[in-house]
Parts: sequence; structure tokens; C-alpha cells
Amino acid sequence: MKQIDNSDLSTNIVEQVQKIEQANNKKISIYADYSDQDFLTLDQASHEIKGDEIKIIITNEKFRDFVLAHELYHIELELSDEPSISCAVTSGKPDYDGRILAIANSVFETLEHVSVLKSQQADGTYNDETKAEFLKGIDAALNPKVQLDLANMRFYRTLIMFDGIIFGEHAKDSEWKDEFPSSYKYASRLVKIAEANDLSDSFHFRRALVNALDTYNEVILENGYEGLGYHEFLNITPVLSKRQLRLELNQVYQVKHSAFKNRATGKDAFVLLGINDGQSVTTLDIDPNKVTPEFYKAFYQYKIEDVFKKEEVRFLTR
Repeated sequence: MKQIDNSDLSTNIVEQVQKIEQANNKKISIYADYSDQDFLTLDQASHEIKGDEIKIIITNEKFRDFVLAHELYHIELELSDEPSISCAVTSGKPDYDGRILAIANSVFETLEHVSVLKSQQADGTYNDETKAEFLKGIDAALNPKVQLDLANMRFYRTLIMFDGIIFGEHAKDSEWKDEFPSSYKYASRLVKIAEANDLSDSFHFRRALVNALDTYNEVILENGYEGLGYHEFLNITPVLSKRQLRLELNQVYQVKHSAFKNRATGKDAFVLLGINDGQSVTTLDIDPNKVTPEFYKAFYQYKIEDVFKKEEVRFLTR
């Protein structure tokens, strides 16, 4: 793996790097770990943020500028006022936990792609050539060289197609509708949510994320499988008005004794769910042995901003 010097990058990429560094007081280092790539995919660059250091690794040499610009736009969104996903509970089953997080991250990234697509069209890194190569990769992903039962193949293809429709600008809708009618139907539900919201706004992004996860969960249920407990398993950054922050907790949230365990303590988890959407915003630092009716009565009377401060809950205002 070799570090890439800024002098070897295009002017557009250098300006993008400098913009992120200056706005966030961080240092970006870019490394090449090139390998032969049969297709152009959106995971051929990755990043890790540790303190004030951001490390990016790219694996596609031919479309270096495309995958690098793409990753930088994701980083820019991550460092902006955008809701994020976190998890502080566990089912005790690593495969189950991993599946929930993988699906949630996939939906989250596709929603980000609405914004990333516009940025890459504007800077020229997304053009007819990269679009065609991207769609070739999606077509290959829709026909994986692994055996899955019919339902799980539908679940998998739904997520792939959701991303393909959004980032491919509906270029293959008619083809995919004919070839994979069930997955296309499910993916279209997710696309409708993404395109009905202004995803540049944190409140609407969060609403779209919660609704998209609910919609995907409905797909799983429709196919006779047990649903995934997104609402209690995932914490999604709350977006509140200043007025709401001054309200008592019970006016906006409810404490739920979760079926999951607190990952840090191994004890029963208590999550804070929004009354309107049922989505957790944090896993509370509560000793299960001290949870009594009197505890709930007192806890619900606290101001939301005071609870968020005590529990160190990241929140956004609108």
C-alpha cells in the first residue's frame, strides 16, 4: 500500500481534500492499494476517521478520481450536520447483529447517494463512462455467484437495486422490472421514500432513513420471515427544535425496556424511543435494579436537553 501525494492528484480532488481539511481541522491521507477490478463499484474506496486524522484507501486505479471523489463526498456528509446511526445493544447473536447493521448502513449510504450523485455530476467525475461502468457492476451484483434461497435473494437484490436505481438515475428500471419483478417492486418503495424527501435537510434525511428501514422490514415480514428490530437496536441521531429540547421527556419520548442487552454492561437495555416514530435515539445508562415506578415518574419529568446532556446524546436542531 502506497501513500498518494497531493501533487499526483487532480486539481478537483486536491480542492475537495483542502475544503474538508480546512472546514473540519483534520488531515486527510490517501493510500493506493490497487487490485484488478472486473467492475466499478462504490466500495472501491474506504475511509477511517480517528481523531483529527482521516485515512482513505482506494483500490480502483482506472477510475481513481471517481471513487476518490465519491468517498470524499461521503466524508463531507459524515462530518456535516447529518444524522448518524449507532448501536449500543446486542441480541447475543453476532450474525444477527451484523445483519441489522449491514442493512442499515446500506440503506443509509444509498440515501447519501442522492446528494453524492449531484455533487459528482457537478464536478464531472460522474459522466457517461462512469455511469455505464457503475451499471455493469450493479448488473453483476444482481446475479451473484452464490446460492441463496428465493426470499433472501429478493432481500439482497432489493438493496442492490435501490442503490442502482438512485445512483444509476433510473437508467435500467424497465429492464430490472422485467427480470426481477419482486425485488424491483420492493426497491421502488425505497426509492419513492428517498425521492420524496429533501435529503439535504437533517430532519427530512432522518425521517427518510426511519421510513426506509421500516419499509425494508415490511418486505422481510411479507416474505414470512421474522422482522429485524431496527427501532430498538439502532440509535439514530434525533433532530429537534429548540422548543422541543425544553419540553419534559414524556412529551416526546418514552423509555422502553428492550429485548436486547446493553452491549457495555451485558445487562438489560433501556432505550429512549420517539413517541412519533418509535425510533430509539439512545441506549440509556440505567441500572436495571433501580428501575421502579418512582424512577419512571421522576425521569419523565426531566427536560429533554438535561437528559441529553447527562446521557451524552448527540442531537441536531432544526
